[in-house]
Amino acid sequence: MKRNLLFVTYREGEIDEGLNYALDLAKMTDKGMAVLLVNKKKLSQKLEDIMSAVSFAEENEPEMARQIMRDSEPKGDLKSAIEERCKTSGIAAAVHTAFQDAATSLKDYLKQNSSIDMVLLSPEITDNGNISSRELSRLVKTASRPIVTMAKQPHTA
Repeated sequence: MKRNLLFVTYREGEIDEGLNYALDLAKMTDKGMAVLLVNKKKLSQKLEDIMSAVSFAEENEPEMARQIMRDSEPKGDLKSAIEERCKTSGIAAAVHTAFQDAATSLKDYLKQNSSIDMVLLSPEITDNGNISSRELSRLVKTASRPIVTMAKQPHTA
């Protein structure tokens, strides 16, 4: 069985945030790649959005309700874009969508997939405390695989 790298990013994220690095690393190590698209918002935040939209709809503000629901949905088809980028790079990749937060989704995915050698967390996952240091420490202890965190490059003017 071919060993794989696991690249974790948000469903609502940008395609270029760390994907190029993950693809280059997969090429250099002659590995396949799995991509896990996770939710940025926790379930409680999504429920709050839905309840807000319902409240506006009940108050005869359907346009505001639609706007709230549009804002809570992922933009574009990131899954297809990532699959296409992997295909053009010559990397065998499987893209999976999770419906929980990053820490929970990653933990569940690793339990079910023993072919993962290394986990790469995109800059969006680790930026601005999106995943707490406590959650990250817990993941490192339970993953039994190397977890690599990526950072955004600072822009110089």
